[in-house]
Amino acid sequence: MAYIYQTPRLLIAERMAADDNDRAWLKSAKFAKTDNGYWLAWQGNDPGRAAFLTPDHPKEQPARWLESWDKDDTVETLIAYVESGEIERDEPDGFMMNLQILNEATGEWE
Repeated sequence: MAYIYQTPRLLIAERMAADDNDRAWLKSAKFAKTDNGYWLAWQGNDPGRAAFLTPDHPKEQPARWLESWDKDDTVETLIAYVESGEIERDEPDGFMMNLQILNEATGEWE
C-alpha cells in the first residue's frame, strides 16, 4: 500500500508543476507514493482529480492527470488503481482516464 504523507512534499510539488504557475495548488496538496513508484497529489479530500508522476517521468515535463467521474471514489480507490498496474494498460500516455466504464447494454457507469 502507498505511503500517504501528512505534510506537503515541496520538491515533488515543484517537479509536478515543472514551472507551470497554474499548478501552484500543489504546494498545499496531499501526496502519496505508491509501492510501484508513482507519486500522486490531490487537493483536500477529493481524489477525483489527481496529478501523478510515473517512476520514469521526465523532470522537465509537468505531471499528468487522472480524473474520475465517480464522486464516491476515494484515495484508496485511486491508489489501488495505480498500484494494480491498470494505469499503464488503460492509458499508456496517461493524460487522463475515467475510473469507470460505461456499460453499453445498461447505460450505467460501472
